[in-house]
Amino acid sequence: MSRIVVTGANGKTGRVVVADLLAHGHDVVATDAVGRAGHLSIAELGVPMLIADLTEYGQAVEVLQGADAVVHLANIPAPGMYPPAVTFNRNSAMNANVFLAAQAVGLGRVVWSSSETTLGLPFDTPPRYAPVDEAHFPYPTTTYALSKVVGETLAREISGWSGIPFVGLRLSNVHTVDGSQPGDYAAVPGYWSDPHARKWNLWGYVDARDVAAACRLALDAPIEEHSRSSSPPPTRS
Repeated sequence: MSRIVVTGANGKTGRVVVADLLAHGHDVVATDAVGRAGHLSIAELGVPMLIADLTEYGQAVEVLQGADAVVHLANIPAPGMYPPAVTFNRNSAMNANVFLAAQAVGLGRVVWSSSETTLGLPFDTPPRYAPVDEAHFPYPTTTYALSKVVGETLAREISGWSGIPFVGLRLSNVHTVDGSQPGDYAAVPGYWSDPHARKWNLWGYVDARDVAAACRLALDAPIEEHSRSSSPPPTRS
């Protein structure tokens, strides 16, 4: 796979993913709803920026036309940034449109960003057990998390209809390298004096460079078919 669409390319994670794919020889189509359009963005991203609103299905189809795969990162990235209904509606629309457009144009693979919030974050109420695993799913506590649960269901079903492999990555509190986005690693020493400060996500985070590598490797990694069973997840005491 060589022509890869990256949605949400102007975001904190998207920029790192675009750079990684370009460094490994892929032809990247970078798209976002915000940013500097066209060739003005080359100095920032390394490729032109295609501005598109993925809450509109037709634009999603046009963005994916001619691509081999998509790394779908475009979503409102956290709860609390917009009213709850807006977060759910926009994220669900973007995910549904990209997934259905991938089926319509016949992409070879969909890699997309789900979230660890599907497991119950933030853990204002302690998790049923720790460390959490997939048997803890689903336990959404915000409309953001619910949009990701719905997205995982959409991905499973549309993959089953189309035969296209979908890889969902449950990303956890992405941190960028110092200097690219102030406040991520610079804030870490502030957590050390109070071990409770990060219990809301069980002290987890992931480096954006590792996210980029995971997205790239997920484009052609061998995967097993996901069960489409509707039975509930197992419980643990």
